[in-house]
Amino acid sequence: YKVMFTSEAGINHFGDLKEARKIEKFFLKSSFKNLSFMLHTQNFYNLYKSKGIDFILPTTFYSRLIKKSHIRKKKIGLSVCDIQSFKKLKDLKFDFYKLLSVSINNEELIKELIKKKKPVFISTGFTVSDINIKKCLKSFKGFKKITILHTPMTYDVSQLNFSRISKLKEKFKLPVGYSNHNNNFETLNLLTSYEPSSIFVYCKPTRKDKRVYPDNKHAIYLDNLEKIKKSYIELNTVHKSLINKKKKGDIFKNGIKK
Repeated sequence: YKVMFTSEAGINHFGDLKEARKIEKFFLKSSFKNLSFMLHTQNFYNLYKSKGIDFILPTTFYSRLIKKSHIRKKKIGLSVCDIQSFKKLKDLKFDFYKLLSVSINNEELIKELIKKKKPVFISTGFTVSDINIKKCLKSFKGFKKITILHTPMTYDVSQLNFSRISKLKEKFKLPVGYSNHNNNFETLNLLTSYEPSSIFVYCKPTRKDKRVYPDNKHAIYLDNLEKIKKSYIELNTVHKSLINKKKKGDIFKNGIKK
């Protein structure tokens, strides 16, 4: 069992190339093989531009990063939720896509993703029902490169409901991963028992007093990302070892043989 770790930049760069390049620099040197950025709705961009914040990174930033990543055998993904904002980057060669839960039944957007013929991760959000997921999968019309992401968007640990990962696997017969939106990062280590196929974690680039990122509480500073990943892998190794011992049986079950 191997888990695919993806670092999510989201829009935590604020459209600032200096911040985006810090994320790029970390990623290209790190053990992470996957990095994703997010496209918000066009209405969101218009609203914040009127307030003096332009969250949109240049197309050239993405195209150059994709090339650099491919040289290092790494992958760049894009989270999408709005057909209007997606059209501006749809011709770039991203390696995978994440369909955000708010648009899980957006037929027009799904059709565009199918055309890309790249892996798609479907985020289920906190309130997406099995009916929504079933409808979404039907829209993909047998598209094979799909992973469902259990995405409990809550800071309440009691509502993380990790057992849903197993239920989704059983019901839809697809790989199921986990997208973290919780601010207690130790909860990630509890995932080992449920064997998610992938784990998405948000990152933020710079430690600045009073800076509040769009994904502030559940984003991990770049200098802590490797530690979080290493902790999970180590615990997963221990967990696998214990399971294997259990399968072999308890040598003391019938007493010690003389």
